[in-house]
Order: sequence, then C-alpha cells, then structure tokens
Amino acid sequence: MESRKFSHGGVWTTRSATVNHVFTRAVILPATPLLVPGAAGAADPLRDVRLAACAALAGLAASGPPMVLAPGPHGFRGPAVLRPTFAAAGIADAALPADVTAPWAVERELAGTASSVLLFCLGMALGEDAARVPVLEIPATAAVVGRESPQRAAGDDAEPGSRAASLHAAAGVVGRHLAGGGTLVAAAGGTPGPAAVAPADPGAPHPGIAELLALAAPGLTAATRPFPQEHDHLPAEYALATLG
Repeated sequence: MESRKFSHGGVWTTRSATVNHVFTRAVILPATPLLVPGAAGAADPLRDVRLAACAALAGLAASGPPMVLAPGPHGFRGPAVLRPTFAAAGIADAALPADVTAPWAVERELAGTASSVLLFCLGMALGEDAARVPVLEIPATAAVVGRESPQRAAGDDAEPGSRAASLHAAAGVVGRHLAGGGTLVAAAGGTPGPAAVAPADPGAPHPGIAELLALAAPGLTAATRPFPQEHDHLPAEYALATLG
C-alpha cells in the first residue's frame, strides 16, 4: 500500500514511507452508487470493493462513532441525521434490496447521492446503528460555498459568510467530533452518480473534504488499497483509503 498525507491547504501528497497506524480515524470510499447492490440491476461490478469497504467500516465503528462527510446538493448542511436515497441519480429506492434500505424506515430529510452511498454502506456494515450516524455535507463543487454554514468554530477569525468562515466552521465540527473520540466516513473525489468519474488519484478525498481534513486533522496519514477494474464503462481503478 502507498501512504499519503495531507499537506497545508488540503493537498493530498504521496509519501514512500510505510506508516504503522495506531488505529483508524477515517475511511474514504468512492462515491458511486455501484457500491450498493441493486444499483446496477442484476450486475454487481464493485462487489469486491464493497466487501472491503464494509469490513473497514465495521472496524472503524469499533474505534469510535462515525460521522459522514460528503459533497451534497445544498451547500453546507449538518451535522444531521438524513435518509439515504439514489433518486437524484435516477435509481429508484425500490430497486435496492430491502435489507439495504431497512435501517431508514422512518421518514427524514433526504441525503445527497454521495452521502447516500456512504450511509448505505454503513447500513450493510452496522445494521440499524447506521440510521443514527450524522451527516455533514459540503458544496459539491469545491470552489462554491454554501450560503448556510454550520456553527462557527471557536476562535475562527474569518469573515462571517465567506468561504474561509464556512470551511473553518465545518472544520471545527469535524475537529470536535474527532477530539471526542469519533471517526469519519468520507467520500472520495469524483462526480457522484451511477458511475462516478474517478479522480486522478482514486484514493484521494473530494477536494473540499481534503481542505476540511487539512484544517481539522492535518496529521492524518492515509493508506490506499487499489481495486483495478476491467469493465468497459467503469474507471480503470477504484480505491479504498484508511486514515490514521
């Protein structure tokens, strides 16, 4: 496995040194509904990625309560308990196996597609406990800032309403969650959708999430496990990353 680390400004840099993680603080998953059974009909092209992801999520939850970080359609939102759905990706919830959607039988505000991928994977790993996992969504486009921001972090001297203020506020939420023993499940870069476009580095988080992590937990180092693909209509590689 390659090891990587966040540098100042949220840049995802590669390091050649082998890192011995004390315990996992975060797992980064590809934000594609293809991780979830039923999203591609009878086909299941990312079964191996899903099995590895669910094993990693089960281990993550044993280290501390998780919180989801993902790009969403409403700018900055949360932390809030949301119900996953793939409706925005053109996939009916009824197409998914009943045991995948079962933890979210109660009506709630709907999560974005990327958040929904992570929530459904948590559901497969944790069962009903996944329905209590909070979600923090950020603007889907890294350069766009939502008008609504979470509670500002203590000591944040950025101008209220500015991009810096929103990022620092969200980073404060993430930092407090980690300081309290919590863990993170984050979306990898790429475009959320049925066949998410993989970024140049498939193990790297969404750019906005990388910025948050650089502010909230700059010492985290990642180990990335690649999953090469041979399907004609999929990216050449997906990846699963763990941060510690």
